[in-house]
Formats: sequence, C-alpha cells, structure tokens
Amino acid sequence: MSTTQGKPRVWLVAGLATAEDPADTPVVRDDLMRQWIPGPRGSYHTADGRHHANWTELRTRFDLVEVTS
Repeated sequence: MSTTQGKPRVWLVAGLATAEDPADTPVVRDDLMRQWIPGPRGSYHTADGRHHANWTELRTRFDLVEVTS
C-alpha cells in the first residue's frame, strides 16, 4: 500500500487533488461510499461485483479516496 506519510491519497473529479494517477492499483472508495477493488487487466469492481469500471472511468466520474485498511 502506497500512501504519502501514512495519509490516504485522494483523487477529486475536479482535478484539485495533489495525487497523481497511481502506478499501483489501490482499493478506493467513491463519493457514494462504494468500495472499488482492482481486478485483472486494470479493471475495478465494487465489492458486491455489480459495478465494473476502469481507472479512467472511476477518476472522471467519482471523487476517490484510497482505502488504507
């Protein structure tokens, strides 16, 4: 898990956050409180498996925060 000084990274739709797009594939939570888990080939899915998206789709549609535990 990569965090800056122990703080979770944040990606805002408006592009105001300081975090660059991650080179790793962190588990993230969106602004609707859904947890997105990385899967094979760069895809993400929600914990219940009902929603699927790639990083670009997540980044442009939701404010994201890294899940650290």
